[in-house]
Amino acid sequence: MSPRHITPENADSAGAAQLAARPRVVAAADANEVMLEQLEYLIEHAQGGDCGCGLCERYRRARSVLMEVFGASPRPEAAQQLASSRN
Repeated sequence: MSPRHITPENADSAGAAQLAARPRVVAAADANEVMLEQLEYLIEHAQGGDCGCGLCERYRRARSVLMEVFGASPRPEAAQQLASSRN
């Protein structure tokens, strides 16, 4: 650390003013929380039916990946049913 580096421990009145004027760094959000929020958003959008937009496509891709663990691929008739209920 350089002798000119100001920390709260070595700040005098001039240094304290510099510390107060520094922009604050916001900690990064937890990736798991962000993914959960995105998934909830996509599910909420898809509940209205498949309108064919980009969000619906993201929902179908995410659902497909998440359902792989169960060994089931998305049922085509279910996707068609969703699309027809929207029309």
